Amino acid sequence: MNNNRAFKRQRGLTLIEVMAALAIFAVAALAIVNAAGEHIRSLTYLEQKNMALWVANNHLTQLSLEDKFPQLGEKKGNVEMANVTWYWQQKVVKTPDPKFRAVTIRILSEEKGEYALAELTTYMVAKS
Repeated sequence: MNNNRAFKRQRGLTLIEVMAALAIFAVAALAIVNAAGEHIRSLTYLEQKNMALWVANNHLTQLSLEDKFPQLGEKKGNVEMANVTWYWQQKVVKTPDPKFRAVTIRILSEEKGEYALAELTTYMVAKS
């Protein structure tokens, strides 16, 4: 009969075992929440970067469609795309060949920002 009583007492979990299980679950849940938050932040950044690349490509395409050789120097402006205002900086520099010019476009999410979400360079040829 003593064996029966000892067996009945050990069937449930002790308070320490329950608290240990809850602590393990809490740590795992926190790790999952942190990973999900980081994933959402990464998706937002990638979406912004992709949109900035489209804006840069559109700007360079517009320049190539114009019938004039781009002027040397820097220009700034903005454009709206997907209900967001994007700020661009264009820099045109000479190349060793006078018939070519290097055009670099930087796309920023803020007007006074220093960090560009996208930066593309292309070379344009003088139209004869």
